[in-house]
Amino acid sequence: MRILVTGAGGFLGGAILRRLTARGDMDVLAAARSDLANEWAAAKALAAAKPDVIVHAAGRTYGPAEALQADNVAATEALARAVAAVSPECGLILLGSAAQYGRSLTWTPWRESDPGAPLDAYGASKLAAESVAFTATGRTTALRIFNVIAPEPTGGQVFSGFLRQAAAAMAAAPPRRVALGPVGAVRDFVDVADVLTAVERVIDRGVWGEPINVCSGVGRTVRALLEATAAQIDGDISIDEAASPPPALDWSVGDPARCQALLGFTPSSDLAALTGRAADWVRNAAKAGAHA
Repeated sequence: MRILVTGAGGFLGGAILRRLTARGDMDVLAAARSDLANEWAAAKALAAAKPDVIVHAAGRTYGPAEALQADNVAATEALARAVAAVSPECGLILLGSAAQYGRSLTWTPWRESDPGAPLDAYGASKLAAESVAFTATGRTTALRIFNVIAPEPTGGQVFSGFLRQAAAAMAAAPPRRVALGPVGAVRDFVDVADVLTAVERVIDRGVWGEPINVCSGVGRTVRALLEATAAQIDGDISIDEAASPPPALDWSVGDPARCQALLGFTPSSDLAALTGRAADWVRNAAKAGAHA
């Protein structure tokens, strides 16, 4: 089976590329950014690569609305239209986001059938990208990924920022303090390893035409996650929360029932192993910083 991964230079795209390549039963290729410039470029790339499945991990997580529209919506539409025209039997996996849902007034876990009402331009662009892809080709599956975390800093997420600050604090003399914005929001945190499993299961099972939440169904505050990690560092790190307004999105938890039914697993809500590896990363980074 031949797999084409877009966005392989990014955090999730790179992790997907490595996981699928390591299996040994797939021919895994990385798409260039120029391959998503327009429908013609995408069609040319598909004709050359002849993929059985495309994992579309390319995109933008922040920036002005017009940039999000170009990189998330227009690029996805060009790719999906090219798939329909050149490789109609090819499966297309989109990496979506919990930001597509918006804010819940009832604190009921989000189901895939719930209408999206994004609070920001990023969430709106991911929802629009999913819509244009499903319109273009029925062999699309959208993985709506909730708050993915990894045991080392990746990007600009709060957890990544905490790990970087904690490493710097551990390399310095006490008191060891980490200053962050509001950390009281409730999130459905997902280990990056479970995201990779979801991608594999879609490919292996041939699950097409579905939006699927990648979530545990369990919410916890950002503070609880950070404090669990800090406790495993064992360095007396305290978290200073800024006295600023809480985020508009104060709660975001998904319903994993469709993931279990279609992909045969539910992402784990037990993050102790991940926070333990994150604590190891902090200690190692602190030692390296202290000797630099």
